[in-house]
Amino acid sequence: MELSLAQTVLLPAIVAVALLLLPRGSWCIERAPAQVAPWTAGFALPSAILIAVYLIEGAPALALTQRWHAVWLAALVFAVTATPAAFPLHMPRNQPFLLGLSAALALLMLRLPNLDSWTVRILLAVVGALFAGRVAAVAEQLPRTSTLVIATSMTAITVMLLAAGSLKAGLIAASIACASGAALFVTLRVPTLLPGGAFAASAMVVLFSLAWYGAAYHGSPAIRWVNWAAIAGGGVFICLVPLNRSGPSPQARPRRIVIAATTASCVIAVATAFHTVLVTA
Repeated sequence: MELSLAQTVLLPAIVAVALLLLPRGSWCIERAPAQVAPWTAGFALPSAILIAVYLIEGAPALALTQRWHAVWLAALVFAVTATPAAFPLHMPRNQPFLLGLSAALALLMLRLPNLDSWTVRILLAVVGALFAGRVAAVAEQLPRTSTLVIATSMTAITVMLLAAGSLKAGLIAASIACASGAALFVTLRVPTLLPGGAFAASAMVVLFSLAWYGAAYHGSPAIRWVNWAAIAGGGVFICLVPLNRSGPSPQARPRRIVIAATTASCVIAVATAFHTVLVTA
């Protein structure tokens, strides 16, 4: 399809932001006085990755003519299966668990070269699910922190994919990075409209899918699987931040711990991307 690079990157990102901002008023789910979590948040990034793959590869991508096309399927499976978790439940604390379960089911859709054995797929799905569930929980209490780490990680993996020579996946990642950056802007400028746990979990699914793709197609002496794993797991530090079981209460959490965890997660992502650029230059 003959589209400019700007259209290929920006159009999916615009759709993602539109979905993120669509629900207003009575459509929104009020979880706290200062927080509104749109029910479409879980569909925002999956929609962007589906559109990006279609714009780059055309209709054959929808038929999964190549193994890596399954990245859009994984994202879509997450969006569909995670929909119930976007609504209030009788047991709200189960939400991260449901999002993590959806992430596991989504990541099992990926069957990439050299990483398609059931042992590897289940292992990566379990790890991705744990990350998705925990980051979703963090996002509910620390929305700006989690969104900053997500946007940084998406930007870093974009740089890595482009440096590795993967233009198509790099453009897809760039679109997701733009959408994540816009979500970060929203969280900073509009205190009553925050992405929520579903958005954070979907970002982890997309991030793990792209990192998994990079490890499968672009493993080399210069860029090892450890590099891709570092990008996917760089947010482990914010996962270690203690959360309040009673709900959001920033005053009860040491600010220095949050700052240190956020800084460490972002530094790992940026340093890994910078290292990749240096070794491939």
